[in-house]
Amino acid sequence: MAARTARGRWLGLAVLALAVSPLIMLAIAPPPDPPVPPGLSQPAPFDAPAEAPLPTSVSGPEADDAAHEVPVAPKAAADPVRAADPVRRGTPTGPERWAGTPACPKDRISGGQYNRCLFEATRTSEQALEVEVSNAFAVIEARTDLQGVQRARWKTMLDEAQSRFLLYRNFDCQSVAPFEGPRGIGNFEQRALCLIEANTRRAGELRTRYVASAPAAPGPARPGGPEDRPGTWTHPVPPAAD
Repeated sequence: MAARTARGRWLGLAVLALAVSPLIMLAIAPPPDPPVPPGLSQPAPFDAPAEAPLPTSVSGPEADDAAHEVPVAPKAAADPVRAADPVRRGTPTGPERWAGTPACPKDRISGGQYNRCLFEATRTSEQALEVEVSNAFAVIEARTDLQGVQRARWKTMLDEAQSRFLLYRNFDCQSVAPFEGPRGIGNFEQRALCLIEANTRRAGELRTRYVASAPAAPGPARPGGPEDRPGTWTHPVPPAAD
């Protein structure tokens, strides 16, 4: 009885496997190729390039001529990036701006005079920058084609931009520049040269961007002496007769 029951179970499992096997085959089968749209042809099979023939040995005079030939490399294509002039870099001891400023010739004056000259040059560049900032505000105020609110907004934004420039300049020249220079006489040299360069560059930018409009050309010169003026009647006059 037990053997008959086990045989029935195996038959049931076999029937179940036969029923499920088509579904399993469909699930694991690769998807078919998509249909080709009308108007397009099937892609041509890939043709492998023919192998190049092996070089044959040459003997006699031709072999001697071939031995003396020097292979010439193909001429490289013109590359605008490589053909361009190399970017100028700083000197081995630091950027080129640390070489000094023409206003303070380091090789002609003593160390104390050089420090004093750098201090004076820094103060002069600060004053020149302040002059250009004031000129920029004057140019904005002279724009009569704009409304008062627009001019006020413009000046506020320019003042904010100048404040942020000063924050960046001070941090860059006080904290970063001393590490870049050769430290010839200490950190003061690098800070002063950095301030001079930043002030000069900013002043030049403001001078270029804010140019005062030219004044109106004067009218033609009038000769001296009495001039004709519109007359006014001092007493009633009868109308002229036709």
